[in-house]
Amino acid sequence: MTLLSLQKDIIYGPINSRRLGRSLGINLLPTDCKLCSFDCVYCHYGRTEIKTLLPDEGRLPGVEQVLQAVERALQTHSDVDYVTFSGNGEPTLHPRFPTIAYEVRRLRDELRPGVRMALLSNSTAVHVPQVREALGTFDVPMMKLDAGDRETLARINRPAAAVRLERIVEGLKGIPDLTLQSVLLDGEVSNVRGNALEAWLAALSEIRPSRVQIYSTDRPVPESGVERVPPSRLEGIAKEIEKRVGIPVSAYWA
Repeated sequence: MTLLSLQKDIIYGPINSRRLGRSLGINLLPTDCKLCSFDCVYCHYGRTEIKTLLPDEGRLPGVEQVLQAVERALQTHSDVDYVTFSGNGEPTLHPRFPTIAYEVRRLRDELRPGVRMALLSNSTAVHVPQVREALGTFDVPMMKLDAGDRETLARINRPAAAVRLERIVEGLKGIPDLTLQSVLLDGEVSNVRGNALEAWLAALSEIRPSRVQIYSTDRPVPESGVERVPPSRLEGIAKEIEKRVGIPVSAYWA
């Protein structure tokens, strides 16, 4: 099996998603490389070529370019459930992300009011006031948290130097209707055992999202030593979260 290819345009799909049904993707990032604030050991796009919280805007599509592509896609595709900001890295790193989010919502309301807007984010820019405010534009803001302690964050997500776990956790608090997503791993790097699991559960208790979604590595990953967490263990962890933290949990697997 091989890693997935990068998205080659601003719009991709529609694709069939386990969590979002039929989803039309929006990529605000380069098409020739992965640009992200993380370099996760499990990312199905492979290693991060540009790891930063402050990308060069010249490498990214402009606002009008994005909006024209979204307008064409919404006019063309009448069979989608969601438009989803995701793509070749972290979408909230685009310096014009708030403006783009507001304008895409306007287009959605005008052209496809029945379609919902989703965001798949690694949460590293959630402390930025403009980004945090723009999250209210989305029907489903889906924010990631794979670790509740710095060591596990460093080993699983391999963040850019400026990323701070404390800012992520603080920024996630109080987001309305927050869906928190976590990728659970075992093997040489694990967040399903010992202190790493306890720290992650403590972070969930502190953040208090509306719901939690957990899943593991069903696709090829760039690193050896990453082991998939089996469905039975995912179900057990889901029940543990609901019992100890009191938050509804959905576990997904292929």
